[in-house]
Amino acid sequence: MEEYQVKQELLEDTMYWSYLLITKQMTFDELLDSDEDFGLIYNPDDMDSDFDTAIDTLLDYFIYKEEYEKCQDLVDVRESYK
Repeated sequence: MEEYQVKQELLEDTMYWSYLLITKQMTFDELLDSDEDFGLIYNPDDMDSDFDTAIDTLLDYFIYKEEYEKCQDLVDVRESYK
């Protein structure tokens, strides 16, 4: 059970950090300077190839978590890039 909880926390953290970067609520440098261990679902240096996939993945995740304000933020970001 403990291993499942650790994996679940890692997933949640990864989605949250990715959300913060994509919505520009935090910069990559700020994240690097923090004391947090982090993972991302995309390569921030290659947003052209990963952008739509990252947005879709985050939308699916936050819809599942019923965090609709975050979903709206992600839709707004996607629209601003078109």
